Amino acid sequence: MTVIAFGVIASFAIAQEAEPPAAPAEPAPLTGKISDITLYQGTAVVSRLVDIPADKTGAFEIVIGPLPSATDPSSVHADKVKGATVRSVACRSRPPAEAAKLKGRAGEVASGIADLEIKMATANNEIALRRIRQGFLKDLQRFVAPAASQEMTHGVIQSKEIEAVTQMHFREYEKASQEILKLDLEIKADSKMLSDFKKEQAKLATGPPVTYDAVVYLDKPEVGAASINLNYFVGDCGWSPVYNVRGDTKTSGVEIEFNALIHQVSGEDWNEARIALSTASPKTSAYNPRLAPLYVGVSSGATNQASDANAASYKSAVAKRNNAIKSQYRGKTMDETASQNFLANDSAASVQLIELSERLSELRLMDQGGEEDLSIRYELATPVTLVSRRDAQMVPVLQHQSPAKFYHVAVPILTTSVFREAELANATSRDLLGGQVNIFLDGEFKGRTDIPSIARGRTFTLGFGVDGQVKARRSLVDRREDVQGGNRQLAITAEITVDNFKQEPVKLRIRERMPFMEDTAKLRVSIGETSHTLSSNADYLRYEKPKGILRWDMDVPPGSLDKSTALRYTYSLEFDKSLTLHDISQEQKKRAQKEFVKDSKK
Repeated sequence: MTVIAFGVIASFAIAQEAEPPAAPAEPAPLTGKISDITLYQGTAVVSRLVDIPADKTGAFEIVIGPLPSATDPSSVHADKVKGATVRSVACRSRPPAEAAKLKGRAGEVASGIADLEIKMATANNEIALRRIRQGFLKDLQRFVAPAASQEMTHGVIQSKEIEAVTQMHFREYEKASQEILKLDLEIKADSKMLSDFKKEQAKLATGPPVTYDAVVYLDKPEVGAASINLNYFVGDCGWSPVYNVRGDTKTSGVEIEFNALIHQVSGEDWNEARIALSTASPKTSAYNPRLAPLYVGVSSGATNQASDANAASYKSAVAKRNNAIKSQYRGKTMDETASQNFLANDSAASVQLIELSERLSELRLMDQGGEEDLSIRYELATPVTLVSRRDAQMVPVLQHQSPAKFYHVAVPILTTSVFREAELANATSRDLLGGQVNIFLDGEFKGRTDIPSIARGRTFTLGFGVDGQVKARRSLVDRREDVQGGNRQLAITAEITVDNFKQEPVKLRIRERMPFMEDTAKLRVSIGETSHTLSSNADYLRYEKPKGILRWDMDVPPGSLDKSTALRYTYSLEFDKSLTLHDISQEQKKRAQKEFVKDSKK
């Protein structure tokens, strides 16, 4: 007995010694609090403030999670560490426990779908049987009624038998109808449940949503409070600007309300977070463009291309240059960014070579490429809560009351309608990003428009719709033609008539135009007599008048018909008598259109 006992004890001791050491327990994840969000147009940088356990010291790991499925694992990093030193940060997908759970749920859903389909098929069969029964009862009714009528004709009627058959007919028919109604309601409820099950099955088929944990290895020298900021990029989010502009003609003021329309489907809620809105690209390279020498050569016999061919080459070179610069910003290595920088230099060289060979008048019509977007950042004044959901959410960014100069605008060569307009400055502390604007005037909605990006302090204009109480008409008064020497001379006189049906005068800007040609040696155009002095506005004199645009700034008193206000002007043209005036080519029109659209956005 002693030997056996010793053997058992020895075996137990050996078994104990053979057991592997227990694995260290996985630290419980810390969630922290989402403190700051920088929201870009397509992505966001999320910052979580996480408290490190105060009682722990030395080198150890903390796990922070879960991070949402929209997280970019390669972007996870830590900063603003207090009371500790971070040695490494790694991002890992969460253990597949949820996958096993969802797999079991997928089996339950599949079984539920099968049971519902059998139940609905059985119910449809039961309904069919009851409809057959109702058909039989209808046939029985068609048999009993003639038989009873025939008995009454012969003076014989079996009232009890007829009553029994009739009551049985109504009872059975009513019973079948109620059972059909009940089965129909059950099928309707089961159909909805089946639809929900199938939607869930389709969702489960894609697998569980991937979530992540950040594993931070750090060294904490002493007991006490410590914290860390964990930062990561998330997708499925972005924002766009929306403005409400309310003009008040009585106070000559405009209220600008700037809102951000935010979509946030990152998979986690942002509760009471400080949010900044940015138009920058968060993954842009910090490499600044360098300028390479413009290498050229000369040879004999070369001829310049036609203007249209040069225009196409110019457009292509500008597009390549802009694409190369954008690719440079996205470069991940020095070699990649420098190579893209050289390609931008090469495309810009093609642009400059065309500038060396093309006439200035044609170059001005060529597409110079759009302006690059402003990099603007808006920090919201108070913390905001944004839940993760498909519907866009509106957040106020700023509200500002600004003085404005209201006036009317008439372009009678295009329309007799006269439009309201206001000139104001961006007196806010921030640049305004281009976006959609809802326009109100004196409490009335006037329509929608767009504004370009407007820098702080810059003056801009906003349209406030048609004013039906002011009209402007244009009429040709005189046309004279003469030939002197080798030149043909034309003189045109036109009149603008303005009807003001209001009780007070209006400030009106009238715009007209004369023919315009870059080559003044072939065509000379000059303004003659005018009943009113042309505008002295500096921007008009610098940008519009040199292109043949005429502008008058007038105070128009009340009056119409014989009391309307008239403006008369004359302009003249002079050109070689062997030449004739004609419209520009379609290609020139396309280039002029691009220039016009670009200027309209300024």
